[in-house]
Amino acid sequence: MFKNWGLKKQFATVFIVLITLPTLLFGCIIYFQTTNTFKQQVEDNTMDRIEVNEQTLQSIIYSIENISSFMIYDDNFRSFFTMSAEERKHADYSQIVKGIKGYFTFQLMSFDYIDSITLKAKDGDTLEFGNTILGTEKWLEEEAAAKKGAIHWSNSYSVSTSWSRVKNVSSLKRVINDINQINEPIGMVTIRLDSTKLFKMIEKKFNAQPGTYFVISNTGDVILHENPSLVGKPYPNREIVQFSNETRKRVIHYNEDGVTYLGVKKKIEGTDWYAAVVVNQSKVADGLYSIRSLFLLSFIVLIMLGIIAFIGFYFSNIKRITELTQQTRLLESQNFNARVQVSSQDEIGILGMRFNHLAISIQQYINREYKLKIKQKESELKALQSQIDPHFLYNTLDMIRWTARLENAMETGQLIERLSKNFRMNLSMGKMWVQIEEELMFVQNYLELQKSRMGRRLHYSIYYDDNVKGFYIIKQLLQPLVENSIQHGFKNLRGQGKIQIRCYQNDDEIWVDVIDNGDGFPRNLTENETGFALKNLTERLNLLFGRGFGMERLDSEIGTWIRLKIPKVIVDHEKNLGDVNDL
Repeated sequence: MFKNWGLKKQFATVFIVLITLPTLLFGCIIYFQTTNTFKQQVEDNTMDRIEVNEQTLQSIIYSIENISSFMIYDDNFRSFFTMSAEERKHADYSQIVKGIKGYFTFQLMSFDYIDSITLKAKDGDTLEFGNTILGTEKWLEEEAAAKKGAIHWSNSYSVSTSWSRVKNVSSLKRVINDINQINEPIGMVTIRLDSTKLFKMIEKKFNAQPGTYFVISNTGDVILHENPSLVGKPYPNREIVQFSNETRKRVIHYNEDGVTYLGVKKKIEGTDWYAAVVVNQSKVADGLYSIRSLFLLSFIVLIMLGIIAFIGFYFSNIKRITELTQQTRLLESQNFNARVQVSSQDEIGILGMRFNHLAISIQQYINREYKLKIKQKESELKALQSQIDPHFLYNTLDMIRWTARLENAMETGQLIERLSKNFRMNLSMGKMWVQIEEELMFVQNYLELQKSRMGRRLHYSIYYDDNVKGFYIIKQLLQPLVENSIQHGFKNLRGQGKIQIRCYQNDDEIWVDVIDNGDGFPRNLTENETGFALKNLTERLNLLFGRGFGMERLDSEIGTWIRLKIPKVIVDHEKNLGDVNDL
C-alpha cells in the first residue's frame, strides 16, 4: 500500500514516523538517562575531587614533615639546637645560621603556603624565618611536648604578624630529639602554613566545580575553608560534624532549610583532620531543569526546521519530480513537444536535461527516419521505373556465366560472375545496412570490373583494420566515390590511375579514406558538377548521422582525398538490417 502512495504522502509519513516520533521518544529517553547520569556524574566528580585534594594535601603534609625530620640528621640544625650561649659567640655559629637560613629561604620561596618557621634551641635561643609572629604559642608547645618527638598538627588558629595583620594558620609543632639519645630533647620546631594560601593551592583545579570543599578536625573545628571567617571555628552544621566522626560512612544525604545536600568525606592520614565536599543537589536539579527546557526548545526547533525542510524539499525536489512525471505522460501520449523546466544542476536537474534531450532526440530521429524512408522509397521507385526486373536480370547473368564456362571462356565467365555478385549485393533483400567487409568486397568487385575494361591504366589497393570489419555501413556508400575517381579524376590523366581505400577506427568513429592521383576537385565546382551521386551521398550521411559525421575533402598534393566519418554501428541480425539498434 505504501508503494502506491504519492511522493508527498510518502514523505509526510516518513517525516512523522521516522523523524518526529523517534526524535520525541529518544529525546525523553536521553533526558531521563541524562538526569541519572548527571546525578551519578556529580557524585563521581565529587569523589574524584576529594581524592585529588586529599592526595595534594597529603603530599604537602609529607613534605612539611620531611623538613622537620631533616633537622634531626643535619649537622647545622643539631649544632644550633645543642650549642651553649658561649659557643654561639664563635664564628662557626654564624656559618651554621647561614646554612640554616639558606635552607629555609629555599623552602619559603618554593612553597608560598609556608608562612613562617621558628626554631627554638635547648637553651631557649630562637631563630625566626618568614613572617614574624607576635605573641606566644605556649599551648601548642605543651601539646607537642606531650608527644615527645612525634609530629603534632594543630587546628587552625589566628596569629598576628609584625605587619599588624591577622591571619589563620595551621602549624606543625615537633620536639627535636638527639639522634644519639633518642629520648633526649634538644630543641623544637614550628612550621606554620597559611590557611588561605593552602586552601587555594589544594582547590586550584576545582574552582569551577559545584559544591564546597573544606577540611575539619575530629572535634568539628574548621581547618580550611573558602570562607576565611569560618576557619578556626566550629562547623555550623552538626550533621556534618557527626558525619565526620563516623568512620565507615563516606557519603551522606541530608536536608537543611528544605535544601538537599550531598556530602562526601575522607580521612587525612597522619592527622585528626577530615576532608569533605558538600554539594547542593537542588542546584544540580536546576541544571537538569535547564537541560529539560533546552531539550524542549531543541525539540520545537527541530520540528520547525523539519517542517521548513519538508516544504523546501517539496518545492526543490518533489514538485520537480511530479512535473517530470507529468511531462513523461505527455511524451508517452506522443506529444514530443513535452519539456521540463531545468533550474538546477543536481540529479533531478540532470534527469530533466536528459529528458529534454531524449524528447528532442526522439523528435529528430522520427523526422530523420521519416525523410530517409521517403528518400529511399523514391530511389526504389525510380529504380523500378527505369530498370527491368532485377531478379530476371540476375538469373539471366547467372545463365550466361555458366554458358561461358561451358564454352571455356573462363575470363568472360569471371567477369560475368563479378558483375553478378555486384548485382546480387546491390539487391541485398532490400537491406539498408551491410557489414564493412561486405561493402569493401562490393567495391573490390566493382574495381575488378573496371580494371578489366581499363587494363594497366587502373591500379587499386584496399586496406582495413581487422577490428572494424564487423561494424555496419550504409550499402553502396563507397561506390560513388570510386566511380567519381574513374569517370572524372582519370578523364584527362596520362599514365596509370591509382585508387587507395583505407578503413580504420579512430576513437569511437570509423574513418574511410578514398585517395586517387587524378585531377582532383577544383574548389569552384558547382553542385551539378560534383555529380548527383556525391550530392546524394552527402545528404544521406547528414540525414542519418547528423553533425560531426559525413564527408570531408582533405588537402592533397596530387589528386583527391575524400574522408568519410561515420559512427560505429551495430545492427541486430534478427531484425531487418534497415533498423539501427545502437549508434
